[in-house]
Amino acid sequence: MRLPELCLALLCAAGTGTEAPRAARERPLAPEHGELGAARVDPRQAWMLLAGSPGRNSGERGRGGSGALTAPAGPGTPGKSTAGAGAGPAVPEELLRELQLLLRGTAKMCRTAGEGSKEEESSGGSAQRRVEAAFHCQTRADLAVEQKTWLELGQFYIPEREEMFQRGPGLNLTSGQYTAPLAGFYTFSSTLHIARREPRRKRQGCRGSRLRVLICVQSCCQHNSHLESVSQLESSGELFTISVTGTLYLQAGQHASVFVDNTAGSPLTVQSGSDFSAVLLGV
Repeated sequence: MRLPELCLALLCAAGTGTEAPRAARERPLAPEHGELGAARVDPRQAWMLLAGSPGRNSGERGRGGSGALTAPAGPGTPGKSTAGAGAGPAVPEELLRELQLLLRGTAKMCRTAGEGSKEEESSGGSAQRRVEAAFHCQTRADLAVEQKTWLELGQFYIPEREEMFQRGPGLNLTSGQYTAPLAGFYTFSSTLHIARREPRRKRQGCRGSRLRVLICVQSCCQHNSHLESVSQLESSGELFTISVTGTLYLQAGQHASVFVDNTAGSPLTVQSGSDFSAVLLGV
């Protein structure tokens, strides 16, 4: 028998008194004055038989082999054995309080065991929470970023492999804009592979030349919240990588996209295979 069923059986037997414990039913009480023991006993008597504990006030112990209960000594009836369907034993209040505490603890243990089994069932995968909005895409071709220009990246696609995915609406692969289907917090990430388009000997060194990559809301990086990463081009080689990641809050219907700000004196190329991704964290 499992633990919740055992606890339920104990609660029913001790609380309602409609069904006596098995030990009490199979072992009749000792007869008194020629009367046979009752087929059904009081729940208190059943509890005393199961517990087998001595009375707190009488100092005597009810033994299971005798089949008789010894009530605590009282005025005029010291150590009197009781049985039959007549009067029930005078159970001390302390023993009743212990019984109540035990029953409360048993019920709590049953509830805890039941909740634990439900958590195990849900952790098995049948009740996993579904991510409502997410995507991971890559640029299809090389994108030229001329010197001193600002470009919004587009021309993305979903490669047919496990690392790339799209769930939920809102992604425009052509424009590169992702429109939030739900208001909430989104984590965005973009990694761009950048190549210089001019040989090193023809480049004009310009102090302060840098490349900025931004993820902006509503294509307004100056006014709205955005994510930004900056790379100094003087220390960069022919090919380098720059990444930006973070969390933005989008209202339903707002869009986010990737921008490249080339402040250098030479053109650059965002190579194919650069990626853009987002996941809805919560509302």
